[in-house]
Amino acid sequence: MLAPARSPAATLQEKGSEEKATPQNDDVPALEMEWSYPDGGTRAWLVVFGCFLYACTSMSFGLVWGVLQDYYHTNMFPDTSLSVLSLAGGLQNFLMNCTAYLSGGLGDRYGYKRIIAISSLFSYLSLLASAFSTKLFHVFLFQGAFLGVSQGLGYPLYVSMPSQWFLEKRGLATGLAICGSGIGGGVGSLIVRQLLSSVGFRNTMLIYSSMNAVSWTFAWFLLKERLRPGQTTEKKRWLPEHITGEFYSIALSVFVGIFGFLSPFYFITTYTKQFVPSIDPKSLKVTLPLILMNFSAGFGRILAGRLADIIGPINAFFSSFFFGGLIQMLVWTFAKNFAAILVFSILNGLIACWFMSLLPVVCAKLFGIRGLSTITGFMILANSPGQLAGAPIGGAVFAASGNNWVAVTMYSGGLMLTGSLFVLYARFSYDRRVWARV
Repeated sequence: MLAPARSPAATLQEKGSEEKATPQNDDVPALEMEWSYPDGGTRAWLVVFGCFLYACTSMSFGLVWGVLQDYYHTNMFPDTSLSVLSLAGGLQNFLMNCTAYLSGGLGDRYGYKRIIAISSLFSYLSLLASAFSTKLFHVFLFQGAFLGVSQGLGYPLYVSMPSQWFLEKRGLATGLAICGSGIGGGVGSLIVRQLLSSVGFRNTMLIYSSMNAVSWTFAWFLLKERLRPGQTTEKKRWLPEHITGEFYSIALSVFVGIFGFLSPFYFITTYTKQFVPSIDPKSLKVTLPLILMNFSAGFGRILAGRLADIIGPINAFFSSFFFGGLIQMLVWTFAKNFAAILVFSILNGLIACWFMSLLPVVCAKLFGIRGLSTITGFMILANSPGQLAGAPIGGAVFAASGNNWVAVTMYSGGLMLTGSLFVLYARFSYDRRVWARV
């Protein structure tokens, strides 16, 4: 049985539980050190549902992009290579993560809901404008650059908001909120695929942008920010007041691990076509491993949240990188038939994705919730290079090795394992006991 953590830092007394906080100093009001959490109740769970809806529609665009990319390649821009088209999706991911650091700071200064409203408005306008795309640079502009920046404005805010309402159930609440990215991606890709075949590209994007606008409007009214005592007058910072090794430890783990995380999501369909040639490459069945992986990622984030409440968020964060790397190296490497590929897809989706949903929980555990969205935004920023370059490097490894998939699984799995090693410094700096619940 895991023992409760003993943090060497100052602690908050919150509903009878201890949580690590930034060291006390003279300019921190005494009232700020006492703050209770609802840890449940209708209002708190409505906030989680609002965040879930944002994750369903904003964080899920990567999977929907896969459907759009296939349509572009087949119908609108058949002379453009897939590698060029994939850069538009990579640009959206990259800018979304880069913008997160700035928007996290803006949210701490001007209010979460205000920035989320701006994000929703510009995201809708970007999707709406993309409906009238006729040239490739329109796609890069509206679905790549503009949409990436617009969605990045809200990203760190709705993933951090559950931490304002929950302490004992913080991991579960955050997991439930962020699981929408996988579930929404799976559902959204099926809807967009059907719309493209029945009403065409322009009408599809008009319907899709309107669906998102309705969802964001409803979700926005569900959100509610909780202000800590003294929050409006305290000095706002772009980084924790004291930059320690724990901060670098988590940032490096995300920076390195993300390079290996995305390869299965980008390559599993191509892998399936190669090892199961009996499947019609134009059928939905060939995309089933990817769809299952994304749905599993949604449920995996719920599992991660519950597990974080049981064994501790830092332990669960480490496990995501560690076991995610092993699954790629030991399961994907030997998955040579359709059943084995499905098993790998489900396992990878269930486990490897935990670290993304646990980022705000880990940051709250290590650094407290003061300036949480800014700190979370910085950690999201740290994974932006891997979001842009991780899968392309995997493709380069595949080509350089003579189309050897083992080289890809060793590359991506090895980087996730390396990411887990960087977590260990933060883990044992917080509590040196091996079986501590941290």
